[in-house]
Amino acid sequence: MPMMDILKGKVTLQDWLFVGVVLTVTIILFVAFYFLVYAKMQDEIVARRSYLGQVTADLAHARDLDANIDALRDEAEEMDYLVTIFEERLPEEREIPSLLGRFERQAGELGLRVQLASMAPQRDGDMEIIPYRVTAYGRFHQIMTFINMLESDDRYFKVSDINIGEERDGVSEASFVLSTFRFMRSEAGAANG
Repeated sequence: MPMMDILKGKVTLQDWLFVGVVLTVTIILFVAFYFLVYAKMQDEIVARRSYLGQVTADLAHARDLDANIDALRDEAEEMDYLVTIFEERLPEEREIPSLLGRFERQAGELGLRVQLASMAPQRDGDMEIIPYRVTAYGRFHQIMTFINMLESDDRYFKVSDINIGEERDGVSEASFVLSTFRFMRSEAGAANG
């Protein structure tokens, strides 16, 4: 009953030893709790906070991607639409001779004499450029009307390298390159499919 002796006011060496043992055990339990439980819990809390920060950053990145994906999908749809329109305006290879014949007739209706000569096709990535050398004889105004007509045709043609000579006796000689294009990837896809 050492505790009773303390309450009566009598403190012995045995009482001090008991108090010391109790304090020592308490300190040991506290230190053990700190190092075995509390410190590990703190490390776990730090690790989870770090993980939470990473997850939050990943979530923010995913939200940014989600917002951008909608914009990129819209842009891709618009690009597909433009490519479709462009491809629809490109003449098919079997169509080109009849288009050239039509252009020769239209030039004749304008009072021009024209000569069309095919040039070597060129590849540019997935696109083949099909050029023709055009030589036209007539008045300057007729030649410009013909060039404008070619560029505004329903089918896509590009006029380049224009050279119009001086008018002599009411006739100018003009030469230019008339090019059309076709995409090669559709042929590769057809060969694979």
